[in-house]
Amino acid sequence: MTKIVQITDTHLFAEAHGRLGEVDVDASLTAVLAAVRRDHGDAELVLASGDLAQEEVAASYTRLDEHLAALPAPVYCLPGNHEDKALLAEQCARGRLRCDRRILVPGWQLVLLDSARPPEPGGHLEAEELTFLEACLAEHPDRAALVVLHHPPVSVNSPWMDAMRVDNAPALLEVLDRHPAVRAVVFGHVHQQFETVRNGVRYLASPSTCLQFRPGAAVSSYDDRPPGFRWLRLGADGGLETAVERVAMG
Repeated sequence: MTKIVQITDTHLFAEAHGRLGEVDVDASLTAVLAAVRRDHGDAELVLASGDLAQEEVAASYTRLDEHLAALPAPVYCLPGNHEDKALLAEQCARGRLRCDRRILVPGWQLVLLDSARPPEPGGHLEAEELTFLEACLAEHPDRAALVVLHHPPVSVNSPWMDAMRVDNAPALLEVLDRHPAVRAVVFGHVHQQFETVRNGVRYLASPSTCLQFRPGAAVSSYDDRPPGFRWLRLGADGGLETAVERVAMG
């Protein structure tokens, strides 16, 4: 059994205690990471699924690295639409963050895709991303697969947010449909908990570590639910258990 924790949409600023809406993004991230250490200190890796920075400058990524230094597990990241990809790659080269695109654990492979094209808020998967995914899935058909990206590839039943999902999602879904080893697709961006099943594959979104968006809203609307994270247990036999945990603030 391999335990994974997903954090997403940290939205850090260059200076400490920046606010997104009414939320102090540093305070909320500190609380989330404390809960992860306390309750899931046995996690073998952490996924940071994009929109790591709100201000796309080197200091934001350096401070994120400092926050994550408190975790005992390696942290694998991918970019979101708020990212400076070059600066994120530089931080991966010198700090705690890792930018590996494929991770092998007992019985599973994790494939991390780049759906971001800043400054556009919506998602898109370039041809090379789909080719990479196809190659990974074809190479290890005996391993269950978890696909990770920033943007939702399916509707989350929120019209304003659905307008920003992966714009060529049918091409991605076509690849996934060809490979029965795919068990789940995990994403961020939507700042809310979400789950649906399509053709036997679970599609899972997780709360932000800071500000939350109201589920099902037709237009941009904040939610008063607290920040959170997702944990996943990957069985060597291909089984998957997962849940979201919220972290009360103040």
